[in-house]
Amino acid sequence: MAQSRNLRAFKICGVFFLFLIGIILRLFYLQIEQKSVLAGLGEKNFLRIEVITPLRGNLLDCCGNLMATNNPVFDLYWQGSGQTGLIKEKVDLLKNLSQILGIDLRCELMLQDLAFAERFSRRILLFENLNFDKLCQVSEQCDADSSLVVENRFERVYLYGQLASHVLGFLSRVERIGQAGVEKLLQSSLEGQAGYKKTVTNSTGKKLGLQEFRQAKAGADIVLTLDLNMQKMAETFFEEGQSGAFILMDPKTGAVKALVSFPNYDPNIFNQPISFDEWQEKMVYNNPLLNRATAALYPPASTFKLVTIAAGLEQGIIASNSTFHCPGYFLFYGRKYACMNKLGHGSLDPRMALTYSCNVYCFEVARRISIDILAFYAKKFGLGKKTGCILYEKDGLVPTSAWKFQTKKEKWWKGDTVSASIGQSYLVVTPLQIARMVAAICTGSLVRPRILELEPIENEPLEISNYTLRILKDGMKNAVLLGTGKLLSYIKGFDIYVKTGTAQTCDLRKEKKTKRQLDHGWVSSFFYYKDDDPLVLTVVVENAGSSAPALQIVNRFLRAYKKYKESSNIQNTDRVEDVRCGATDQLGTATLLGDKLKD
Repeated sequence: MAQSRNLRAFKICGVFFLFLIGIILRLFYLQIEQKSVLAGLGEKNFLRIEVITPLRGNLLDCCGNLMATNNPVFDLYWQGSGQTGLIKEKVDLLKNLSQILGIDLRCELMLQDLAFAERFSRRILLFENLNFDKLCQVSEQCDADSSLVVENRFERVYLYGQLASHVLGFLSRVERIGQAGVEKLLQSSLEGQAGYKKTVTNSTGKKLGLQEFRQAKAGADIVLTLDLNMQKMAETFFEEGQSGAFILMDPKTGAVKALVSFPNYDPNIFNQPISFDEWQEKMVYNNPLLNRATAALYPPASTFKLVTIAAGLEQGIIASNSTFHCPGYFLFYGRKYACMNKLGHGSLDPRMALTYSCNVYCFEVARRISIDILAFYAKKFGLGKKTGCILYEKDGLVPTSAWKFQTKKEKWWKGDTVSASIGQSYLVVTPLQIARMVAAICTGSLVRPRILELEPIENEPLEISNYTLRILKDGMKNAVLLGTGKLLSYIKGFDIYVKTGTAQTCDLRKEKKTKRQLDHGWVSSFFYYKDDDPLVLTVVVENAGSSAPALQIVNRFLRAYKKYKESSNIQNTDRVEDVRCGATDQLGTATLLGDKLKD
């Protein structure tokens, strides 16, 4: 009996000790293992953290002009006081606010939200983005009530609307994160460092005091290579219904002075919700979000003749005095390839072939060269690969015999080389690649296009002889004096080199029934204004039918550029005269004072 009683006591003690060990292990887990987790949960019961959004960095042009900055925006909030419900004075206040703001703040749903906020000392939004008049009325008529809190925040504003939209980009509405352009590429630099306020609250959510505070750090300002005046001019020359791209670049430094993709868009519209109908109206037709300067691909057309002639000269297939006769067509294996002048150009050397943009001369070179050699020189000029610009861009395509066999499962035919020699066949490039190619002809080196002033200048040798470059330049110069760019010869004060092009979009044997079947128009040039450094100007107009609309844009821009430079020189002269006059006046005054002192 005693033994049974001892066994029972032993079992009870064992269970007790196991239970005690379980409690000790549980306490160890909670107090040691989960200490930081539980402490954090406890803090959340009486601590509230409010994030302080930093001021986003500005975007400026190369002269320091603001292009994107931040505007103060004021929002009206209701701050609950911990009362069990809305008292009569609060209801009267809401009535007065409804009249000022032009909205009904006494509807059933709003009153429920306000009663909840009042009871638990919560804050809810009454009105977003108060304009100045309403802000003044609220301040004058309702400022004494502690339930109303006006908070300011900053909204991204693009000062010139659509101007340079494809370079600047835009922000997402809620997160305020860059979604395109420089805003996206330099998000980490522009956004700054967020601050915070850590406040102590009671069980109802009422704030009792500030425990910790960290000031937000503003984002860095970014200086672009764009010139605001050049960009303003460039944006005005595309007409309604046109699509295309415009690039103005310094061929020595790669600084992009103006970049237009048309149609463009206003980045400010992303600050507010966009309805489906508004999106369909503004953002679908002609894809205005596409940056056509860097991410649209076009056949290079006759601008590629610069590569074909260069390849022929470098390979010794032709010389500076080599002539071919152009009867207006080129007969190859029973097929006629037409020249742009159906009556023929007669006998031409390489310079005059570029001057008149003769197809037949390039066809004769193509007869004697392989596609792989032609592709080799195209890539030397930077075609078929990204330029290194920080903006999103596509590679394009410079086809080879191996590419066609791998992609099309066909051999490369000589007829393909004939088409490729005038920039057709499978060739596609971006306008920025063509601008870079022409810049290389101007300077003798391939430069990386730059959008930011802080980007280093990067050049690589073109590895094309000066002899060949001289012939290419002569042909481009003659094109202005005699050939396809003669329209530009009437603008005085410029030294202009140009190559035009008309890119096929469908089989020439097909009737063009829609605008999308019309040819694209190209103009790529470099020019000197008086004693200034050169600039490269490249324009492409989609489905224009010929290069004439692109040439008109170049013509109008150069005339506007000339007026701008002349007016700038006049202003600078006036400033110098003002300084001289001021100095003369000061000298005269000093002389008179000196004479008086002597007397």
